[in-house]
Amino acid sequence: MQDRVAALEGVLNFRDFGGYPAAQGHVVRGQLFRTASFAEASEKDIAWLESLGARFIVDLRRPEERSDQPNRWPGEGNLPVHTNDEGYREIPAHLAVLTQTDLSADSVRDYMFTAYANYPYEPRYVALFRAFLHGLAEQGGPAIVHCAAGKDRTGVICALTLTALGVDHDTIVADYELTNTAVDYMARLPAIRERMEARTGKPVSEEALRPMLGVHADYLAAAFAAIHAKYPDVPTYMADVLGVDAEMVRDLRAKFVR
Repeated sequence: MQDRVAALEGVLNFRDFGGYPAAQGHVVRGQLFRTASFAEASEKDIAWLESLGARFIVDLRRPEERSDQPNRWPGEGNLPVHTNDEGYREIPAHLAVLTQTDLSADSVRDYMFTAYANYPYEPRYVALFRAFLHGLAEQGGPAIVHCAAGKDRTGVICALTLTALGVDHDTIVADYELTNTAVDYMARLPAIRERMEARTGKPVSEEALRPMLGVHADYLAAAFAAIHAKYPDVPTYMADVLGVDAEMVRDLRAKFVR
């Protein structure tokens, strides 16, 4: 799986999430990409990104994330970048909880579970998940989806995309967990700690931050559990909430499965 990860200079966790076995073939390579932000992209990175020929980008970050660390690519041009600020609050409810706790490892872990359970239903993420899936169905690829680190919010929409394409759940989890070898998050810990302390106004220990580093299969399971709590299966959720009905699934598979 490691061959999926692009060795870019300033862009972390950029990888192709195609190529997996699907119900009726394999998901195509070179069309579906997931990544962290482009805030630290080098000139060499930018040239390589331009060569991909992407049709559109979905940026899952909140407004303050985009303003604090603006993307260096794609800049001004004809490449559509989808963002959404619907229902935006400066500190989301699940993050606000951290300001009221001792910021222990347990409280941070609880925050992660709550965040994942919210992703499938939070209005702004629903809109952006729809934008990615509908964009794929209507325009095809290549397409890129990202958040700040390319692991949590991005992990959920990529899992849903691969589900629509007929990839089995174990393979989807393996793709999600690839983040843990694609990025050395321990090297990023000081910067993550600084951002968290700025957001919460409290000192944060390295031990407390560890549940936030990398990804954990049980976090992704929390997102799927939230779906199953309201819907009998993921396809029904996707049809009802994301507007990805059986006809669109056929279109997606026709475009991205060979």
